[in-house]
This record gives sequence, C-alpha cells and structure tokens, in this order.
Amino acid sequence: MNENTIDIINSINDFNELSEYMQDEEITQSLVAIAKLIAKPDIPPDKAAQLIVQIQSYSAKFAMLASWYANVKKDDRAKKNIYYSAREALDKLADALKYTVRTHHG
Repeated sequence: MNENTIDIINSINDFNELSEYMQDEEITQSLVAIAKLIAKPDIPPDKAAQLIVQIQSYSAKFAMLASWYANVKKDDRAKKNIYYSAREALDKLADALKYTVRTHHG
C-alpha cells in the first residue's frame, strides 16, 4: 500500500468518528462526498455542477446550525465549531468545483 492510500484510509476513519459524534445525516453525506473526491478527484463537469448545489445546500444548513449553537443552544461548543468548519470547508470545495466547471466549459 502506498502512502497516499494509507492517508485516504486514515481520513475515512477520522470521517467515521466525526460522523458518529455529530449524528447528522448531512454531515455524513458531506464527508462521503469529500472522501469520494479524495479518492477520485477527476469529476466530470456535469456531476460537479450537481455536487455544487448539494454541498452549498449542506453549507447553508451548517451555517444555520452553527448560529443556533452559538446563540441559542450554547452548551455544545464542539458541535458549533464543527458546523462552522464544515460550512467553510464546503464553501471552499464548492468554489473549487465552480472553477472546474468554468474552465471545462471555457
């Protein structure tokens, strides 16, 4: 096994722990999408466009939940921070996918 494969497996193990901790289906689906992109980053532009909409929707949900945990349910800072981080990471991923779609369609 090469180092890249080991890194992917370790990432997936970490993603599994995060998914179990958060108990949020959209966090899990986001992590699955990220793992798939890590394993196979060459995504066709039409699939990238669909993925952009999906992950931006997740990002919007995570932003609202982060705000909820920051302002109302203040007893779980860890989840609040994970939601903020997930939102930011998904926004950056969506930007990268948008670039891929733009450059492919020229």
